[in-house]
Amino acid sequence: MDSLPQDLLAAIARQVGTPCYVYDQGRMAQNYARLAEALVPSAEVGRVCYSVKANSNLSVLRLMRNLGAGFDVVSGGELQRALLAGATPDSIVFAGVGKRDDELVAALDAGVSWINVESAQELRVLNDLATARGVVRRVALRINPGVDPHTHRYLATGKRASKFGLETEEALRLVAHRADYPGIRIEGVHIHIGSMVSDARPYLDAMQVALAVVAQYRALGATITTLNLGGGFGVAYQPDQAEAPIEAIARNILPLARQADLRLLFEPGRAIVADAGVLLTRVLYTKTNGDTRYVVVDAAMNDLIRPALYGAAHRVSCVKGPAVTDVGGLAHDDLTPCTVVGPVCESGDVLAEGVVLPEPRRGDLLVIHHAGAYGMSMASNYNARPRAAEVLVADGQWKVVRRRESIEDLVAHEVEC
Repeated sequence: MDSLPQDLLAAIARQVGTPCYVYDQGRMAQNYARLAEALVPSAEVGRVCYSVKANSNLSVLRLMRNLGAGFDVVSGGELQRALLAGATPDSIVFAGVGKRDDELVAALDAGVSWINVESAQELRVLNDLATARGVVRRVALRINPGVDPHTHRYLATGKRASKFGLETEEALRLVAHRADYPGIRIEGVHIHIGSMVSDARPYLDAMQVALAVVAQYRALGATITTLNLGGGFGVAYQPDQAEAPIEAIARNILPLARQADLRLLFEPGRAIVADAGVLLTRVLYTKTNGDTRYVVVDAAMNDLIRPALYGAAHRVSCVKGPAVTDVGGLAHDDLTPCTVVGPVCESGDVLAEGVVLPEPRRGDLLVIHHAGAYGMSMASNYNARPRAAEVLVADGQWKVVRRRESIEDLVAHEVEC
């Protein structure tokens, strides 16, 4: 995280311990402002709804609320987190392919702004729950536009064979028979093509598919007011990676939305928090096996699973003394190609391969960059490892916003048979 003083990271690691996530509040605010200014230049155009799954720390959610963001939630737990952070129900969109009945009830009782429906069965269940409560709620039908986002196969969510959403034909049938669902109003279309999309074209393609669907819904007499285009904007985890061209995406999409008289919703998460977070970790041991120089650190795949799950490549740098030492400015002979691994008993517990570092030594502090998204929110207790602490930095001051778990925390909810 180049935006934070480098000696501050070392001080946090000394006082809080490692592994430890550190977030830059200022960077999050800058990222949000860029997205909001480009994509929703006014409230009439639409709203940016922060994707809670990217980073669900309550302090992060409160920041998003204060910045004016809405919230995209995909579970009852995320709904409660957003509400605890002070979100108003009318700022919340509830998505997700497998909502339980109790989660739908919670959304109905809270009065969330939108519920994105992903199957005919879900629509029926939601209608029955709503009518039993004597309420009518608006929904958006999530459709699969059949657009290839050119990303990792686990991150592509808008292809026809995806587990997410409805096929267009089935969605049209539901709209045609919407009178059979008195507890709901179908007023929106939802599309999310995937994550880590770094090209404007897939968004334009998805927009054109969505507009055709909206026209068909309206021809059936439905009042469609809103198009939710999801998020998935790519970020540059490595210097040679391209980030999503937000301004170009906006230039393509906003005029089409105006012509169609549609309000827009966007659901970014990664693009707001990824480069605003780092994972601090200390070197435990180094060794060479075969031709590979291994650096064993105290963080592991339970702390940051993205490399193991997606083959994600994070930049790694080393804190030497008060300053972070990166590749730039060092002679070639001073650098060592390394594979950074964790203590978990899995061969897949690799945090970074082939990274070039100053010769690591036991006790050195490493910084894993762009770890603000899908880091702590995907962390687990695998190998009975307590989850890391989280720290938020604002205006040069820092505070722990989630304490490190203890062994007592790991067993607190277990009962004897």
